[in-house]
Amino acid sequence: MPGRDPNPLTFADADFPALFLAADHASRQTQRRYSQMTAVILGGLVAGAALSGLSRLFPDATPVIAFATAGITSLSFMLTTIRWALKPEKHWYAARAVAESVRSLTWLYVMDAEPYVPSMTADEASTKFIGDLRATIQEQGQAALGFGSEFTEHPQITARMRALRSSSLEARRDLYLTARLQDQRRWYGARARRNQSAGTRSYILIQFSQAAALASSVLLVSPYMSDWDFAGLFSAIASALIGWMHLRQYQELAHAYAMAALDLGLIEERGSMIKTEVDLAAFVLDAESAIGRERSLWTARRQ
Repeated sequence: MPGRDPNPLTFADADFPALFLAADHASRQTQRRYSQMTAVILGGLVAGAALSGLSRLFPDATPVIAFATAGITSLSFMLTTIRWALKPEKHWYAARAVAESVRSLTWLYVMDAEPYVPSMTADEASTKFIGDLRATIQEQGQAALGFGSEFTEHPQITARMRALRSSSLEARRDLYLTARLQDQRRWYGARARRNQSAGTRSYILIQFSQAAALASSVLLVSPYMSDWDFAGLFSAIASALIGWMHLRQYQELAHAYAMAALDLGLIEERGSMIKTEVDLAAFVLDAESAIGRERSLWTARRQ
């Protein structure tokens, strides 16, 4: 049939409202900026400790090393001040909250689920949806100001959204199971494994750095290695890694993502029982509530 979607079981990012695209873009940008600033700050502490250790090996270069150490320390100090003033993590969390809220509202809209019930006309449902998008922005206040302008020409209700809302029960059910639940489960599962692996690697590196710091301290009493003072360097590396683990929250997120994937798996098992519009609406609302609970817990932990 002309104009028919070649793959009815997909729902791409471009099919979501402009507000989702803008908030998602802002969230990724501010997350990247926050992580980069933190990495430079922690790296500066490690570099300063490394230079302090070298000053004993190269006493003639002490003035140069001291100048370099002062420069690195000043950079870390300035970045820490800038990060505190800008608070990019707050904008990251707020933009992510907007993006995920809009994503959930979109699925409720295209599935004819509460509050966009089938008894509404197309215009009534669209008016309600636009009002909810506006309320979502207002709830986040200043965080909405960071959204990109490159999505201003993208519609808030896309043609794909309108077409799906008027499609058959079976088409909407299959789409939701595939493009929402299964996709979300895969995402949670992959993130759980990635965070678990990253947490394990970080723990091993921290243990190695602490052992190296201890070994360096012991070697200082040796008459042959008395100038090799790298205990401070390895201690700084361990501290930086601990700070990075605290920022990334690997173990906490691994557990939360794994539990969310299991929860969605239990909900997905009920998909085969959907026979009516009422069944589908209740199923979608339950699934979105479960996803929303995980998102709320994530936001609370981050803040």
